[in-house]
Amino acid sequence: MSDCITIEERGFAEYQAIRIPAGATTNQFDEPFRCCDEKQLVLAHPTETETYKNDITSAWIKLSGGADTIDFVLTKNGVVTNYIPIERLFANEPNAWYTTIEWKDVLASDGIGCYKLELQYSIGGITGNLIWGIYELKEYSLATAKHTARLRVKFNLKQAIEGIDFTNSNVEDTLRFNGFIGERQPNMEIDNLIYQDRTLKSVIRENLNTYQVKTDPYTNTIIDLMTDLYLLSENELFISDYNVFNHSHSILDLPVIVQESPEIDYLVEYQRKAVLTCVVTDKNQNKRTYY
Repeated sequence: MSDCITIEERGFAEYQAIRIPAGATTNQFDEPFRCCDEKQLVLAHPTETETYKNDITSAWIKLSGGADTIDFVLTKNGVVTNYIPIERLFANEPNAWYTTIEWKDVLASDGIGCYKLELQYSIGGITGNLIWGIYELKEYSLATAKHTARLRVKFNLKQAIEGIDFTNSNVEDTLRFNGFIGERQPNMEIDNLIYQDRTLKSVIRENLNTYQVKTDPYTNTIIDLMTDLYLLSENELFISDYNVFNHSHSILDLPVIVQESPEIDYLVEYQRKAVLTCVVTDKNQNKRTYY
């Protein structure tokens, strides 16, 4: 009897996993206020360059390989703009791209109006179109900025949500919203020393300023952006307030950092809107005197 030799034929194949970007969840309910929540106000000044007068918007995407493609397309009333978004590769994330829209440049090239930023991609042979945002561009003035506040951020950390390493890229973005930033509290730290003659003398005094960030009632379109992106992922954060009733008119791109967790007040039952509040403090803790 001869030995039986079994021969197995094995093949090897490698398939790269791809991640298709997901847009915002489509709302199936009839809500007359929804379109107003989706459109974001952006302002730009035609001649002045102060950062608090000129909003910017960044968008990003992670591809799966070198063969994939991405186009950032800005349209005005359905027509491609004269302003062409520039595609930039992340410094420390292969196959991840971003663009930054300078609304001051858009104002100069295409004027005020309604804009839409789309991401047209091909990933692993699958093509798609993602609407990043819809924006209403107006010229900056005290009237157009009235009742608004703004967060300006720089992303320069590893963001687990997108799976993108933002380090060394310094991606900048702004979010203008109806709300208020202010109510400064000095939170003065006081250290006095009692001398032998029973007199008190100051050793150190330090103001640890805090500010309240508070939105008007919004649905999750704005609240989620603040909790899951701007306040979570910022590496640098600057606050601005444009309310005439504010005690201070000097909160204009003030550098701060989040001090306490954002809190969401869901107001009354059986309605979708909520208010977000967050406490931030000075980025530079240098307001002190000492012996």
